[in-house]
Amino acid sequence: MKIRKKGLRASITVEASMALPLFIFFFVNIMTVFNIVKVQSDMEAALHQTGSEMSLMAFDLRFGKGLIGDYDGSAADAIAGAGGILYAREQIRNYLGDGIEKSCVSGGYDGISFLHSKVLLGNDYIDLVMDYKVNPMIPLIGFKEFSVESRYFGHAWTGYDVTAGFGAEKDEEEMVYVTEHGEVYHKNIDCEHLHLKVKSVDFKELATIRNNDRKIYHACEYCAESIGAGNVFITGYGEKYHSRADCIALKRKIYTIPISEVGGRRPCSSCG
Repeated sequence: MKIRKKGLRASITVEASMALPLFIFFFVNIMTVFNIVKVQSDMEAALHQTGSEMSLMAFDLRFGKGLIGDYDGSAADAIAGAGGILYAREQIRNYLGDGIEKSCVSGGYDGISFLHSKVLLGNDYIDLVMDYKVNPMIPLIGFKEFSVESRYFGHAWTGYDVTAGFGAEKDEEEMVYVTEHGEVYHKNIDCEHLHLKVKSVDFKELATIRNNDRKIYHACEYCAESIGAGNVFITGYGEKYHSRADCIALKRKIYTIPISEVGGRRPCSSCG
């Protein structure tokens, strides 16, 4: 009995000595994953803040005046050409501080590349790209160093030329209104054909009543083909009767489109 107890204790000791290092390994690397996510978030925040500031500075660079307060040309000139990338690099470094040197980023701040960044290269775009590598605390079992990219892409606040094309006549295409299944187009959004007024009548009355265009009513292909009695639903300008007030054919989704896109639709008899 004593021998068995000693053997059991020895077995537990061996198992613990094998499991504990594995537990510590996975726990440490899970903590590293959280650190990688935090670093990525910090990178994105610094990029967004720097990119937004440079977008404002581009306004000063183009128009020679400050959006807020007095214009300082030296600050705006700093983002012109290749200097913009160097400026962004220093600004981001200031935002991130010294914590990046102790993080999971390989090589610290010197390991971050801005090679693919482009700032105002013949256009009004600011594209800041940070490429870097991160590594786990214990690079074992396939969890090795891998590449990560953070990016800011935005348009500089350079405005637009309000005088462009000034004095030139511009023909604005007429916009019309159509429905999802309608066969006509409308020029008036308040057209009575667009806003359905549904009323209920007895099925037997359909033989004698007509719509506002003096046309007879036919069974709706969605809900009324098999109905032969009871109340049905009709509209003033519709040509179908319905067994349900919530029939899909009674619903109106109105779209605004250029008149050149009406296709085979014909003009509305009331407003077209």
